[in-house]
Amino acid sequence: MSTPSLKLNLTKPGDAAPKLSLSLDKGERFRVRLAWDGDTDIDLHALVAVNTGGGAKVSDFGDILSTYNVQRTIRGQATGTLPLHADKTFSVHGGALVHSPDATDGLATGDDEWVSIQPDRLAPPAAGVIEIPLVAMIHPQGSGRSFRSVKNARVIVENALGKELLNVSLSDQFGEFVGVQMGSIMVEASGSSFVGVGVGFNSDFNQVLGHFS
Repeated sequence: MSTPSLKLNLTKPGDAAPKLSLSLDKGERFRVRLAWDGDTDIDLHALVAVNTGGGAKVSDFGDILSTYNVQRTIRGQATGTLPLHADKTFSVHGGALVHSPDATDGLATGDDEWVSIQPDRLAPPAAGVIEIPLVAMIHPQGSGRSFRSVKNARVIVENALGKELLNVSLSDQFGEFVGVQMGSIMVEASGSSFVGVGVGFNSDFNQVLGHFS
């Protein structure tokens, strides 16, 4: 057994007390911003999935940040699992992902909807990595409208410093679709990053959800 190293207290009487200091690192953050013009209803959705090599998969309704998952009553039937906060936002995983109040049109000034993501508030999985697919979809999906019929529909993904990681026109680049996965936030032990995907689809949200579950 090795002998422990000898150490002395190197403080002398009269020495100034060490100054207090705090970590100035707020952790990694991402913000997804959606804006459009007109009376079309577009929604942002985000999934807290685990990817063990076979694609991102969710296994619990508590992993689905979507206005369709907010607690509400439809024709007398209770549905949804996420409580609506007093400011009309809703969240998953203790606020690691927060969604803005649901906008049913694009009449607001600036962003119509947004999602904020704090990856360091998510518990790492036992295996694999956390992947957060980011999706925008027209509601309802069977309305006959596509992004081409929506004026100035745009999604921006930013990091904590406000640097744009993605800036895409849904109206121009995904005009023939009713939904698009813009990309995913990958959360690994070494840190978090945004990975662009850019896949459009013409199915409803439950079919998209089926792909990830």
